[in-house]
Amino acid sequence: MASIVIISPREKNPPLETTSFRIRMALHGVIAVGSAMEARGHRVRIFCELSGAKVDWEVVRQADYICFSFLSFCAKRAYTMADRVRNEFKLPVIMGGSHPSVMPEDCLNHCDYVVRNEGEQALAELIEALENGNDPASIKGLTFRDAQGRLIHNEDQPMNADFSMPLNLDLIPEYGTRGFWWNLKDTLDNGMPRVPMPVVQASRGCPENCKFCVVKYQLGSRYRKRPIDVVLNEIEQYGKRFQTPYFMFVDNDMSVDPQFTKTLLLTILERYGTSLRPYVFSRIDIYKNDELLRILEQFDHATLGVGVESLSDDSLRDLNKRQSREDIFTAIAALRRYKISVNGLFMFGTEYDTPETIRQTVDYCIESGFFSVGLFAIYDFPGRESLLGQPQMIADHLFIHRDWRYYNLSFAVNYPRFMRPSQLQTGIFEGYKRFNDRSPDSMYQFMPTRRTSMKYLEYLRRVETPFYDAHDQRLEEKVAGRTLADMDAEVPIRVSQAEIYLETANFLARNLIRPISWKLLRGMMFSALTAKRQP
Repeated sequence: MASIVIISPREKNPPLETTSFRIRMALHGVIAVGSAMEARGHRVRIFCELSGAKVDWEVVRQADYICFSFLSFCAKRAYTMADRVRNEFKLPVIMGGSHPSVMPEDCLNHCDYVVRNEGEQALAELIEALENGNDPASIKGLTFRDAQGRLIHNEDQPMNADFSMPLNLDLIPEYGTRGFWWNLKDTLDNGMPRVPMPVVQASRGCPENCKFCVVKYQLGSRYRKRPIDVVLNEIEQYGKRFQTPYFMFVDNDMSVDPQFTKTLLLTILERYGTSLRPYVFSRIDIYKNDELLRILEQFDHATLGVGVESLSDDSLRDLNKRQSREDIFTAIAALRRYKISVNGLFMFGTEYDTPETIRQTVDYCIESGFFSVGLFAIYDFPGRESLLGQPQMIADHLFIHRDWRYYNLSFAVNYPRFMRPSQLQTGIFEGYKRFNDRSPDSMYQFMPTRRTSMKYLEYLRRVETPFYDAHDQRLEEKVAGRTLADMDAEVPIRVSQAEIYLETANFLARNLIRPISWKLLRGMMFSALTAKRQP
């Protein structure tokens, strides 16, 4: 059997996204794929930097195959690491995960094979073929170059992962509660303390067809559920590792099968009591299911991440969201009746958005009493439609650059029709500030990306000038015909540790006077997962 190392890198300078500065959270897919490989008899070690692991290069050197799984904002670091593995260690490199699945041709400049979308079956078949000296050319879900350098892009692998298999969290030994000195060093390096966040998956796939979302391609459109006892087994493992009541369901929509979700949550309540604090994602139509919401109310603090996306009917149609502005108003008004925190998730930068769209949306979030908000810039990937046959939200000629580090919802990467990219960027971060300032019942959010955004704005203002008129309207004749070759490969920005500490000081100072922040801190420090033992 083979020795496999899986590396999931984290890019942190400059700060490009906020989550990994707040919490240590492993990518669930990395654990799932690693567990599947171990179940087939392979020796597996995972280094997930997002969860606090540090790559041991001696372990890497001794492995047979090195796999990388990463998000787009970590692509540059992944490429650098992969080049080292190929050049110094002469080992085969395989890439998979979210970014390689949409940019396989780009990844092949740094690896030998790309496993697209759900990876358990395709990676197992690839390793078996390589171990036995067989040609992997017929493996579905694989992209590679043949001996003549031609791009081979096989058809997708069916979504056939074994959902009954428990995950082995021991594959990432660092993913758990750490000692005082480790946490102190991590705090100084990170800019603020991070708490570990258990991630649980109860289902995969989404039957919706939102244009901006790649889930239907990467995890399938068929909604597949895991056995409840397997999910509870993972929660049990997390309970032994972490002293935290928080955990996140990474399912894209927990309301697709309400009966399954109700049974799952009731079983969790029965076994572990009400002290847990789950985070779940759903569409706005969850408001129609009173019974499910009443169950969520029983937890000490449940948070619902709701995909609102936009308050513009034109944008909603463009996003193929299948909901209207009035539907949103009705749903959010109904959700306010429950003792559940709502995290409203919005996207800006469509062909219909303006700076006023962002301002009106933030005002609505404040008036509606959202617990927190996600204000995101839309992003996509050039060439996704031509290579993968997946419709793009952004036409190829409208991308600003091809530095994948900024393709993460925090930064404007396209030229919108009715506002400049700098206006989109400014609107989002001013929106966060206005929401935080005017929502005293919410915790003031830590936003290390604000420091990066200030410098990114300088870049946007410089490159956008030729493409807009005096009224901030896009000049179609100027952007037409642009190709990847016309776009910058890198946006060089650095943020000093002192600047990150300034953002940390701002975060701490503003939360000192907020009762909700102290309440959340008490729950974080003194609650723990304590099971009600069953006979």
